[in-house]
Amino acid sequence: MLPYFPFGQQFNDKMGTFPLSENEPLIEPDGHYARETALKRQLLTELPAYYYQSLPGHKTAQWEVLEALLTNLCQFEPSQFSLRTEGNRWHWSNNRLNEHTSFTFGDAGSLPLEPLDWVGRQVQEDLILLDGPEASLVAGQLCFGNGWCLDEKIGLPFWQIHAPITPIVEPMLRSAQKLMERLPAGRPVWRLNWSVKMSDQLDMTSRHTPALDQLLTERAPSLTPETIAECLYVRIERQTLTRLPRSGAILFGIHTYQNRLSDEVSKRPDAAERLTNVFKTTPQAMLDYKGMTPFMPALLAYLTTASLVTTCPSA
Repeated sequence: MLPYFPFGQQFNDKMGTFPLSENEPLIEPDGHYARETALKRQLLTELPAYYYQSLPGHKTAQWEVLEALLTNLCQFEPSQFSLRTEGNRWHWSNNRLNEHTSFTFGDAGSLPLEPLDWVGRQVQEDLILLDGPEASLVAGQLCFGNGWCLDEKIGLPFWQIHAPITPIVEPMLRSAQKLMERLPAGRPVWRLNWSVKMSDQLDMTSRHTPALDQLLTERAPSLTPETIAECLYVRIERQTLTRLPRSGAILFGIHTYQNRLSDEVSKRPDAAERLTNVFKTTPQAMLDYKGMTPFMPALLAYLTTASLVTTCPSA
């Protein structure tokens, strides 16, 4: 079952951010940790310049990201991760992967990769670094992107990253821009983003878009209320925004969770009702934007029936 289920009584067109308290982790290693970090490393080995890119002049921010993530992992998973420091000499132990690394903090030559690229291989999250007055994308490790890639976005201001902007998402993007302008250091925030997909493929970056679009075109017409729950996946992104204290850059972290629709409905008693409420009130333009329109009639028919089954008392 998904750890987050951002479906309520109706579609929410607000950005929906929450403060991340000191008792909540920035990074969430879960039961898929070994598999997903291995997949990230495989993708980065196969196409390193596609899945990781950086612009010059932002090394301080990269080291801040490394520091923030390693210390957070140690704080919330002390039995799995540990960090010992001797001045600028740091000794990192990742017991989940049985890896041990020593490096000199601030010395790029002491790591085999750039700091952001190296620390990104220690976590399941995609890591995006935004900097400057317009929060431009200056570095990123993006392996599990949903319909975008670094090739298209590196160097662009936040507003242009989402171009072309449809009217349905413009208010949310304006809110996000204001949030990042005002985000203070030491007070990270988080939000959830949802979608429903025909595939459980984690890497949905732009190079896979033609194949995924073809899959949707071929399969959507044959989906029925009886079969659709086994063919669709609920995909949730837990997104975090953290202002780095020294550089002033912003770390945008994205942890992707997904589960088969039938599993969510069977294990979460109110899932069908909540999904129905949200999907019925989602503007058509948003359903188009999320690529859900082709299978929406069959999906709503299934959810309506499933909702009745879970709410009707037993005989």
